[in-house]
Amino acid sequence: MTVKILGLVFWVFATFACAGRGGTGTPTSSIRTSDEKKTVSVEIQNDNFYQVTVYAYRQGSRKRLGVIESRDTRSFEFVWITGEVRFLIDFLTNGCILTWPLAVDRGDELMMIIEPQDHARASDTVCRV
Repeated sequence: MTVKILGLVFWVFATFACAGRGGTGTPTSSIRTSDEKKTVSVEIQNDNFYQVTVYAYRQGSRKRLGVIESRDTRSFEFVWITGEVRFLIDFLTNGCILTWPLAVDRGDELMMIIEPQDHARASDTVCRV
């Protein structure tokens, strides 16, 4: 499935893993930092000329995934329980953009391309979400 989101292109390759649920506790947040095998991986290709910092975002919580230099590609893996995720893209000295929600589940593999013109949509207001 290919989805066009604010100039960002996502190719979602769902590889639903058959993993058992470990532990007995109920998570208190959708973004977690435990070592449980409930990860989502994302490969991000930055075709923009600005360095970006990427965050996984949901309902006011954000988790920093990392920095991608201009014209570079990096892969990240983050723990995610279930539900929708948005990505906050922070362009160095140029503001932020927030993607539309994307339904993900543990084991999903995503690919995102930050296009050369995406920085033109960036806003400092979005950085404060």
